[in-house]
Amino acid sequence: MGLANLVPGISGGTMILIMGLYEEFIAAVANITRLKVTMRSLALLGIIGATAGVAIVGLSGRLSGLVTTQPVIMYGLFIGMTLGGAPLLIRMASPWRGSTFTAAFAGIALMFLILFVGGEVERPTEAQKAERKAMIERGEYDLKINYGRDLVAGVLGMSAMVLPGISGAYMLLILGRYEQILAAISLGKTYVLSMGQEGDVNAFRIIIPVGIGVIISLVLVTNILKWLLRTHEKVTIGCLLGIVIGSAVTLAMAKAPTTAGDWGIGGGMVLIGFIATLALERFSGVKPETSHQVAGEVFESPNAEA
Repeated sequence: MGLANLVPGISGGTMILIMGLYEEFIAAVANITRLKVTMRSLALLGIIGATAGVAIVGLSGRLSGLVTTQPVIMYGLFIGMTLGGAPLLIRMASPWRGSTFTAAFAGIALMFLILFVGGEVERPTEAQKAERKAMIERGEYDLKINYGRDLVAGVLGMSAMVLPGISGAYMLLILGRYEQILAAISLGKTYVLSMGQEGDVNAFRIIIPVGIGVIISLVLVTNILKWLLRTHEKVTIGCLLGIVIGSAVTLAMAKAPTTAGDWGIGGGMVLIGFIATLALERFSGVKPETSHQVAGEVFESPNAEA
C-alpha cells in the first residue's frame, strides 16, 4: 500500500482490495475515528500503517527519480497495475443493474473532471529531465511552498489512499504537487536523521499542511465510505470500477508517449503491470465473496445503532 501511494496511477486501496482486506480495513479506520477501538482493528492498522510508512519514507526519493527520468516505463507500469484491479471489481459488482452501470459512468466522469480541473500535466523536455535527474542524485530540490494547495493535496491524497482505483499520487500529480511532496518527504527525512545538518527544514512547511489534510480526509471519507458500502454496496463498487477505468485512461492521456518506440515500450509495460496485479490477486487467493464474509464480521447491519 505504501509503494502504491508513492506512484501516480496505482491505488493503495486497490492493493488492499486484491489482498481481501478492503472492507475490514475501511471499517477499522472508520471505527477508530469514532473511538470504537478493538485489538483486531489496532493490529490491522498498525501493521499496514507501519509498513506503508517505511515504504513511503524509504523509497520516496528513488521513485521520484524513476518517475522523472523513466516516465514511459514507469507510467506504463502504473497504468497496467491500475487496470489489473478492474476484473475483481467487475465480479464484485455482479449482478449488474442499471444503477451500477450509471455509477460506473459517474466514476469515469469524475476522473475526467479531476483531470480538467487540475489542468495539463507537465511534460518536461529532455534537458529538464536531465537537470532534474542531476538534482535528485545530488539530493537538491527547489521547494515551492503552497499551503492551500498542499492542504487540498492531503485531503485528496488520503481519500485516494482508501478508495480503490483512485491513486493518491495521481491526485498529487494533477494538482502539480507530486514532485514537491516527494521531495519534501525525502528532505525532511534527511533533516531529521542528520539532526539538522543536511536536508531542508522548509520541507515541513509542505509536510504539515499535507498531514492536516490527511487527518481531515481520514475522518470524513472513511466513515462516508463505510456507510455507502454497508447500504449501497453494488452501486458503490460500480462507481469505484469507473474510477479505476477513468484513472487509467486519464493518466494515459496525460502521459502519452510521443514516439513509436516509446509506444511499444509503454504498451509492453502496461501488459506487465496488468499481469502482475492479476498474479498478486491470485496469490492472495481473494474471491469476490471474501469481501462479503469479512463485511459480515466488521460492519454493523443497516439498522444497527450508529
